[in-house]
Amino acid sequence: MKKLSLPFLSLALLVSCGEKGNSEKAESDNILEGLTYGVDTVVVDPGEDIIDLSNELRLGDVSTDRKYLYLFQDSDAKLVKVNLDELKLQEKTPYEKEGPNGVGSYIWTIDAFSNDRLLLKTFNSAGIFDYQGKKHESIDLSKEKITGIEEKNLQNNNLMISKDLKWYFGIPGSAFDQEKTKVELAVIDRESLEGKLFNMPALDNTQLFRLMLRTDDMIQVYAEELFLSEHKEKFLISSSVTSDIYSFDPASDSLSLHVINPENLPKEKTDPPTQMEVTDRDTWKKEMEKVNAQVKYERLLWDESRGYFFRLASVLIPSMIDDVLSRRQVFLLVFDEGLNLLGEKELEEMESVPSFPFFKDGKLYSYVNVEDELGFAVFTFNF
Repeated sequence: MKKLSLPFLSLALLVSCGEKGNSEKAESDNILEGLTYGVDTVVVDPGEDIIDLSNELRLGDVSTDRKYLYLFQDSDAKLVKVNLDELKLQEKTPYEKEGPNGVGSYIWTIDAFSNDRLLLKTFNSAGIFDYQGKKHESIDLSKEKITGIEEKNLQNNNLMISKDLKWYFGIPGSAFDQEKTKVELAVIDRESLEGKLFNMPALDNTQLFRLMLRTDDMIQVYAEELFLSEHKEKFLISSSVTSDIYSFDPASDSLSLHVINPENLPKEKTDPPTQMEVTDRDTWKKEMEKVNAQVKYERLLWDESRGYFFRLASVLIPSMIDDVLSRRQVFLLVFDEGLNLLGEKELEEMESVPSFPFFKDGKLYSYVNVEDELGFAVFTFNF
């Protein structure tokens, strides 16, 4: 407190001697205005074992209490459990590929949605497992008769389950859809299989930024991301295309739009591909360069220690020099629990967006590969 008293006193004296207009200008509503940060690198001790990082952390998730990282090794169907407090490999648990407890042939994503249950999703199906490898429930919404949304394409790989196991929620449709469809939230009662759809027009532009390259021997698809998460029994929905965010409250059956207008970033992507399907690689490259040059928003990150949401965003800064790579200008945004924007700041020393970011004990963790060992860059933000 003694260190803070003198600067505050000096500021008060300066303001009292100035004009009223200068006083108002000196104040800032941006709580990140004076942000500073440091970064350390830590490495996980694998003991006598090896952690397979061939897919990086694509099949990883962090436990709800932020104590463990779970990583599914698709090569040998084992679930890796990393103790994040001790930074060491704790155990590997074998899962079955086939049979009553089978996970399927190709895992799409994993979701450690509770402390005793894990959702494993393939492209065609999903299953609820415990952390010992036992399957408790098989899920295939394409085979279920869900009242209210019978004609919608419900993708199991986009499925999420609420922590209390009462609800399915997700975004109908697929990245392979060629129509410019609306973005909707599907909410399904797991017991009655009654579903509802909620339009989210602020996210509709996400569908305009799909691009497919179709050649004689391959199909390549690009699609912007739609992010879904749960926070204190509410569902949060956002997009990489826009700063706006939706929240859905199952208790009141209500959807709310949170309009976010950053000062230092474009609000959204505005220049979509001129066509959704191309057959020429040069055309594909030009369209992708145009898309990637625009703003990109990342998923919401909850920091329990501060009671804030954080969100990373970036804009490409093209290189004017041959053989020098372009870099991304990275920004950090902060929100209160009601999703009101409290501040934003460029992270000037950061040249790329953190990979697999999450908050633990008030610090931002980001995956890094340290000589083929699992590591994290740990950012400490001071503001």
